[in-house]
Amino acid sequence: MTRPKSKRLLKVEKQFTDGVTAYFVALGARPGRFYDYELDTPAGLLHITVYGNWVATRFDDVARGVAFTAAAGNPSNPHSGKWNHHFPEGTTPEAAMPELEFWFERLMEWKGKA
Repeated sequence: MTRPKSKRLLKVEKQFTDGVTAYFVALGARPGRFYDYELDTPAGLLHITVYGNWVATRFDDVARGVAFTAAAGNPSNPHSGKWNHHFPEGTTPEAAMPELEFWFERLMEWKGKA
């Protein structure tokens, strides 16, 4: 049986969700159909949903997503195009941003084959 989350943890999870979502919106993400948001990237459309301590993403064009993630050194699922980012419970958005910025700035600057 799992214990209910504390008010403090729920607050941090909301801050994570709001802060990380704001980052993706600043990159150009817009409301999505499949996930909460979608973002046009050089590797094709990326679907994004931010949860309390992780970010679910999925490339629409699996082959291009795999090409980018393999070249970047953080491979996505080669069958589904999922490229998720997990953090420990209670991670603040400020603590997660350096890692997310590292991967997503690389993605947005990628010059892979069309």
